[in-house]
Amino acid sequence: MSCQLNENTNFLTSLNTMPYSTIDNSQGMGTSGTKPFLKKQIPIKSDKLDNFLLAQVAWCTVPALLLVRLGLFQAGSLWCFIFLIAFLTWYGLKRNIPAFVALTVASLPALVYTRTFFLYNSILVLLALGLVFWLVRFPKECLRLWDNHLIRWFFIMMTVYWGISVILTRLYYSNLSVMEMFCSAASIYLLARHQRYLATALAGLGISIFSVAIGMIGQSERLGMFDIDGVRLGNPLFLGLPTALFLLLAMADNGKWLFLERSNIVRNTLIAMCGVFLLLSTSRSSWLVVFVGIVVTVFFQSQQRWKVFFGILLMGCVLVGVLQTKSGEKVSKYFEMATDSQSTFSEKTSGRGQQWQLFPKILADSPIWGVGPGLGTEAYASYSWMDKEVTFKQGQKFAWHSIYMQVGVETGLIGLTILTIFLIKLIFKTLLYRKITRNVVPLAAILGFIMMGVAGHMLEGLSGLYLGLAFLGTTFPQKTHRDGNSSSP
Repeated sequence: MSCQLNENTNFLTSLNTMPYSTIDNSQGMGTSGTKPFLKKQIPIKSDKLDNFLLAQVAWCTVPALLLVRLGLFQAGSLWCFIFLIAFLTWYGLKRNIPAFVALTVASLPALVYTRTFFLYNSILVLLALGLVFWLVRFPKECLRLWDNHLIRWFFIMMTVYWGISVILTRLYYSNLSVMEMFCSAASIYLLARHQRYLATALAGLGISIFSVAIGMIGQSERLGMFDIDGVRLGNPLFLGLPTALFLLLAMADNGKWLFLERSNIVRNTLIAMCGVFLLLSTSRSSWLVVFVGIVVTVFFQSQQRWKVFFGILLMGCVLVGVLQTKSGEKVSKYFEMATDSQSTFSEKTSGRGQQWQLFPKILADSPIWGVGPGLGTEAYASYSWMDKEVTFKQGQKFAWHSIYMQVGVETGLIGLTILTIFLIKLIFKTLLYRKITRNVVPLAAILGFIMMGVAGHMLEGLSGLYLGLAFLGTTFPQKTHRDGNSSSP
């Protein structure tokens, strides 16, 4: 086994011994079929993020979103991608592939907005390039990823789903976003073998989120969306979902996934900031994800509850102050719409309720195979036109605003069954991981993904971040290592 593998220890087991710990590689790591590392004690300095890489994230994203705020959409997009590609090229020439992938992952929340004016599939291209370079640079690590049967079957399912979509629609981009989701999840999983870069990538998400927030605030009623003079850009969900994930990373497991175990002031500041962004986004799907994550954290981490409660209390105080502003009045309107007994189901769910009404009818007509991958939008146009009770996007091609509706409509009961089995297996794996390591982030991530699927069609890179963290919960230390690191974080 190469010396490089000895240098790159697994982030998953070291989480229990950070900060400034050592890992005995003689105990072995990884999924079934993974060989143990050579016997060696390796020091881990867990509080050292790559500040230079974080500065690059800020340089690519903050000015770009400020230009977007000024209405210079093309200039903002070019700024972001020109500098990002330049930095990625530099890392590629240095053969520093973990930094290449970490920079791409950290920039995702901003890229979702700027790619509209550059190359829409640029996120997929950059993530896929990172995985190809990783395969060339660290082939054994990619083999370990392939050894994970859940990831392997996930890749096969997504590839088949996209391939059939292309055949039926004759459009290469039909459901191509599922491949973007896989590449994002695989990137997180591979970065876990280089813990410094994983933590830096996750911390960099906060910089991208902040850049989007300052670029979009005040541009529409909902933070995360630009709506001025007929120009509409983005979606509150694009900001809400990564913000929800970042909040959970700061709150759960004592912030160790961001290397913030000893930085309570920074952690609480980030929690309060994320709370404000989530509130102003009015993204109810993101609110649901955060709620589930907080419940999981409070339930499973008894020794950290007082820190969690303090963070929630601080966030609540800040939110009360925000609600007193003009922006808070807009938030109150959406909150009342979602909770008012006089509001219709369609108003509470922004049209998703009418999609749920159509869903059983389509599934009843095509119960086994569905209408076919890639044909879901056409099915909605057809059935919404025939059903006079449907007023939301009637007769128009429109994406299903739920992962489960999209899978059910396009692949029928076969697809829903496969998806259900996949999610249940991930839940059980992450529960076992929590029992062994006492870390809850993978469990909170998969439950957040499940909640996201109820009211969101985010089968793309941002949702892949949740799946990637959940996949980390499928890799366990061997029993001898578990016994030595069972203390609660």
